[in-house]
Amino acid sequence: MKRILVILLAICMSFPAFAGGSSETDSSTIRVGVMAAMTALPVVDIVNNGLDEANGIDVELVQFTTGAPMNEAMAAGEIDASCIGAAGVFALANFNAKMAAELCDDTVAIELFVRPDNPIASVKGANPDYPDVYGDAGSVKGAVVLCPAGTLSQYEVQRYVDLFGLTMDDIQFVPMEYGQAYSAFVTGEGDILATRSPQTYTAADEMGWVSIASLQNLNASATAQLVVSEKAYKDKADALNTLVRLIYERGDYLNENVDYAAQALADWFAECGQTIDMETSKRQLATKPFYGTADAAEREFGADFRNTLVDFTISSGQLDESQREVTYSNVKADFVEQFK
Repeated sequence: MKRILVILLAICMSFPAFAGGSSETDSSTIRVGVMAAMTALPVVDIVNNGLDEANGIDVELVQFTTGAPMNEAMAAGEIDASCIGAAGVFALANFNAKMAAELCDDTVAIELFVRPDNPIASVKGANPDYPDVYGDAGSVKGAVVLCPAGTLSQYEVQRYVDLFGLTMDDIQFVPMEYGQAYSAFVTGEGDILATRSPQTYTAADEMGWVSIASLQNLNASATAQLVVSEKAYKDKADALNTLVRLIYERGDYLNENVDYAAQALADWFAECGQTIDMETSKRQLATKPFYGTADAAEREFGADFRNTLVDFTISSGQLDESQREVTYSNVKADFVEQFK
């Protein structure tokens, strides 16, 4: 396996240049930011199997913990692309990056949990339009919510409180990275915990916490995507076209070979210093398939990204309404046209 560059960054820290590194690479080399998440697996598997080199490109993986530092790295010219979720909106809006491919439905296993003795867990269906969601205005107001800022989970929290006629000002939102938030919740901190896989599965199966809402039962649709820098979009179009083709082809392969994919996902988490057991890995893959070549040909490219993620960042005040059009314009279907 190729060497993976690892950048350990706290969310609040600014992005430093790589020691001894260079921001200049040839047109066939693509430096891709990845996280310990399923969304990175197609690109990781392409590299592990040498499919990039076999197809005339060179993919370098650069590891991050969350999406915000990826955006900083892209702005600094240190990476060319990222496998990213909600945070990718800021790259398109603020420095003209481009959405180049859709990786998978990113709503699966994005959930909110409470402890069983929390009053929220005793109320279900208070909003009849969302019968599987727990809580009501009285039980949710004032709740302390542990959740990473600027993520799909923050969007989930906003949708959740809105169901009960509340706003984000009616709760105490405490920004924490997923692992940190989970550990804090274990020790008794917070009232509501935002999770993604694998924390979502351990929260229910091992801790016995109650899932009060998910993006799926909130009827929200969102994708993870490959976002590329403006410079890479201009200077590395041929290599990116090849990478996008390989991503969708590898999506088909991983969907069709679940045992292989589950082991590959477990190995990737282990390489990132995290753990996901095979049962959880298979469970996640079964409920969250990758987009494949047929999806590339048939989906309305970028629709979920625009309708969910862009709307969220604007309505939550993280972007200005004046940035909507430039963000929309940076959703580029150029590279998926090869599948039409």
